[in-house]
Amino acid sequence: MAEVSMPRLSDTMQEGTITRWLKKPGDEVKKGDIIAEVETDKANMEVESYDAGVLEQILVNEGETAPIGQTIAVLGSGENVQQGGQSKQASGQQDGQSKKADTQQQKPSDNGKSEKAPTAAEDPTGANPSAEVERSLASDNKAQAKGAEAQSTSSDAGVKASPLARRIAEEHGVNISQIKGSGPGGRIVREDVEDFLEQQGNQPAQPAQTEAPAQTSQPAAQQAAAAPPAQQQGDEVRNISSMQKTIARRLAESKQTVPHFYVSNEVDLTDALALRQQLNSNVGEGGVKISVNDLIVKACALALEKFPDVNSSYKDGQFIHHQRVNVGIAVDIPNGLVVPVIRDANLKGVRSIARETKTLAEKARAGKLAPDDFSGGTFSVSNLGMMDVTEFVPIINPPEAAILAVASARKTFVPVNGQPVVRDIMPLTVSADHRILYGAAVARFLQEVKRLLQNPYDLLG
Repeated sequence: MAEVSMPRLSDTMQEGTITRWLKKPGDEVKKGDIIAEVETDKANMEVESYDAGVLEQILVNEGETAPIGQTIAVLGSGENVQQGGQSKQASGQQDGQSKKADTQQQKPSDNGKSEKAPTAAEDPTGANPSAEVERSLASDNKAQAKGAEAQSTSSDAGVKASPLARRIAEEHGVNISQIKGSGPGGRIVREDVEDFLEQQGNQPAQPAQTEAPAQTSQPAAQQAAAAPPAQQQGDEVRNISSMQKTIARRLAESKQTVPHFYVSNEVDLTDALALRQQLNSNVGEGGVKISVNDLIVKACALALEKFPDVNSSYKDGQFIHHQRVNVGIAVDIPNGLVVPVIRDANLKGVRSIARETKTLAEKARAGKLAPDDFSGGTFSVSNLGMMDVTEFVPIINPPEAAILAVASARKTFVPVNGQPVVRDIMPLTVSADHRILYGAAVARFLQEVKRLLQNPYDLLG
């Protein structure tokens, strides 16, 4: 027997959600077969089987989430294939036990008549009948109390729900039979319980009945104003994906634990735009055109090569200076934000960066990024210039030391040789980790990025 565990599919992954099983119980599985699809904090990934056998049991159903390392399925020889929630072997054992219990309940005597327990009147011990009646009444009362106590438990047992959903419901004292399931076949999953708890939390609490009204130090109007707003009619509650949960967690940790500081500058992009137009004019049909962002990535990569402190990380009280320059590019996708990585960007040409960026962006929007596509970044670029943004300050993508924000280039009058000239001016802002970097170091790095973009032919060397 072999267990299939939730794999670690990214460096930031802590849990995964099964989106689809490609094999079902009873199917033969070969080594290297893709058996399931998992949604991680980065993208949808495929789970590969490292063993061969027959898929006997699925422990985590579609739509359910499991932490890294938890067993999600079992492979075996095919003797214990799960059918209807229990294996064939377990089903046979239960049938045998049931038959045995029926036999013991009504065992024929030697003369062929069924034996039964003696009544109180027929008790050969001569016990007091009234005492027997009292004991019988007490026993009945206890049985009724136990029956009332176990009524909800017995009704819960027939409800289709995942083990995680049951555990969460039990922790919050919720009768799981009150919850409507959204999983396959109406199965109750974790999200259903969380939605139910959230809805219950939004309902106003019932005041406790007391002999005297409680004294309040604030008027009722002030108390109502201080209370959180209740869910209004027409409001829509949406569950967030694993990716969105991870983004929220990592960015919150970044702002809370990383001492950010910011350095801004402006770049005259006029010559870079002219060079870009010249390079793209020679591209035939179907060729890859260079974007402004490709030029910025190349400029950052060369500047990181010159100022290696910016190409560093902080981990466990130590500085890590990275030898490779891997620039991450923030890509907007429907479910959030991902940062695929251009590896060794300082060693690649601008057109190679453009080609790789296009491929990674397409894979990101299709949810097909592989773990290697978004791991190992040493610096990030977040470009909102195409959205008419004047300026913004990004949050550092830990454990990187810095991230560059790119705003929109605007035609602006600037003095050239004492004369006003219209130029394309683009704001840049670097968010940096003050544990690693200081203002002067970041300013010098940003000056080098500016110099390269204002002398764009240096990017082609």
